[in-house]
Order: sequence, then C-alpha cells, then structure tokens
Amino acid sequence: MRHNQKKEWLMMYQCIRCHETWGTGNPLTDGYSHGLCAECLKEALTPLYRRRQAQEGNFDCFAKSSGYCDQPACKYRQICVGA
Repeated sequence: MRHNQKKEWLMMYQCIRCHETWGTGNPLTDGYSHGLCAECLKEALTPLYRRRQAQEGNFDCFAKSSGYCDQPACKYRQICVGA
C-alpha cells in the first residue's frame, strides 16, 4: 500500500470498565478492541487532573462543573467543560 492511500480500519470497540460498545465492524469475525470509553477515561483521569490543577495554582475542580468554568487559563478547561 502506498503511503498516500488511506486504509480504513473497521473495528468495534468495547470499554473495559462499563462494557459500552462503539465503532464499526463485526465483532463476530473481527473481535473487539478494548480500552476506555470517553466517560470512563475522564473518570479515571480526574484524580490526576485535579492534582495537576492544584500544582499549577488553579482550583482542583476538574469534572465538578455543570458546564460553566471561570478559569480561562486552566489547561484542562476544554476537556473538562467541553466533554
């Protein structure tokens, strides 16, 4: 395959924590690829992000907001509020 050609990978994914599935493909023939769904990944990384927020001088408020954040300089703002 040439480097300028795209290969489409058809795969079904399953979260190892909540067992949610997403993606395309046939798990009966292709199997599943495992990892964390977006929600479980955010939950797993929350303690790490809060620790880093405190070390950087911000409030340790990752994933505590209800869609509003008044900390525009926080590097975790987009993934916290935007997700």
